[in-house]
Amino acid sequence: MRWSVLTKVANRPSVAIVSVLLGLAIGLSRSPHVVLLKPFGEFYLALLQICILPFLLATIPLALKAAFANTTGIGSVARLAICVVVSLTVVTLTTIAVSSVALRLYPITDNVRDQLGGLVGSTASSVDVEFALRPVEMKAAPEISVGLTSILPTNVFSALSMNDSLKVVVFSIIFGIGLVAADSQAGESAFGVLRHVQRTCILLFEWFNVAMPLGVISLIAPQIAQLGPQTYAVLAPLALAFLASAGIVIVVSIAVIASSLKVSPVKVLSRLLPPLSLAAATRNAIVCAPSALTAMTDDLRASRSACNLFIPIGFAALRSGNIVHFMAATMFIGYLLERPFSPTDFAMMAALALMASFATIGIAGVAGLAPVAAVMGPFGLSFELALPLLIVLDPVASMVRGMINVAVGCQIAAAAGGREAQYER
Repeated sequence: MRWSVLTKVANRPSVAIVSVLLGLAIGLSRSPHVVLLKPFGEFYLALLQICILPFLLATIPLALKAAFANTTGIGSVARLAICVVVSLTVVTLTTIAVSSVALRLYPITDNVRDQLGGLVGSTASSVDVEFALRPVEMKAAPEISVGLTSILPTNVFSALSMNDSLKVVVFSIIFGIGLVAADSQAGESAFGVLRHVQRTCILLFEWFNVAMPLGVISLIAPQIAQLGPQTYAVLAPLALAFLASAGIVIVVSIAVIASSLKVSPVKVLSRLLPPLSLAAATRNAIVCAPSALTAMTDDLRASRSACNLFIPIGFAALRSGNIVHFMAATMFIGYLLERPFSPTDFAMMAALALMASFATIGIAGVAGLAPVAAVMGPFGLSFELALPLLIVLDPVASMVRGMINVAVGCQIAAAAGGREAQYER
């Protein structure tokens, strides 16, 4: 069988669905042999990360070049900014509405409170809570950076190895602006080389995706195996609030993409299933940028300039999934402690969740949950109570957060840029 045929088969929506379902089934089996899949999953993730740096270094400067060369470039950036604001507003309102309904479906009885107390106690005994609460303070002093310097990469390769995608994006933007400025002064342009680098990276991603089915299974199954059905029974209100909110946000995003690009929602879902599945498996939206970019521009015919400009930057910097997660968790703890929220409280909660989401950039694991303390604190809610519960659900929550980031990021690019002009009917 030819390699090109293998890549097409591996990227079929049906293959992505089956891979995710198999990963869930194997994880729920809780077989002791599930752990044997973890090394292959980590190897597959490392393969995808190989090309992230050159892909960003090529794609972002090319997008900036197109924006500066186009007389409507400033208007495109303005549309993107408006779409970001509108999308975040919809995300927060959806989370508030859906979580409010979901939490009312599960009355918190004394028995449930006792079970939650036992769950908190067993989790806290196995987790370094002090590190989770103050991850920055636990680092060595030389590694601490504050203010604007915290996003400037003194070593872009080190930033990539530390999964600090925001610093890589910032470097790519600065590097791209420099290339655009130098392009008008030099006799030769480097952008032809960058286009070739971008095409090469996309081709390599297509090759690596031949292993996508097994990679997705190997990444999802060990995460799910950490949890048991009894966990979700105890944390059903929180799980329902977060998962229902996430589901509605993803569905709305797909509907907006379909409307903006004048295609059916079924087609949008089928084309975005590979990057969505990859986001669930890797829990890293930036790794999905090449796959999402190809799906949006080549398959769905979205505006190439808008996608090239926003998808790499948006996937790295806009954490819609964390906003949904932090708000749902705050509402759950408030409900657990019988703390009501007014409309003003919800507005403040949304603003705090947005700011807290930026604090998660470049942070993985338990430390990535620490910023939710800034959301709960103003309402007098105990983060010490919330942390063990969030840790228990994090293997699944982190998968869903990645899917939200991909869906909302693609939706913003589609809404701002619309359909590529040459494909307009």
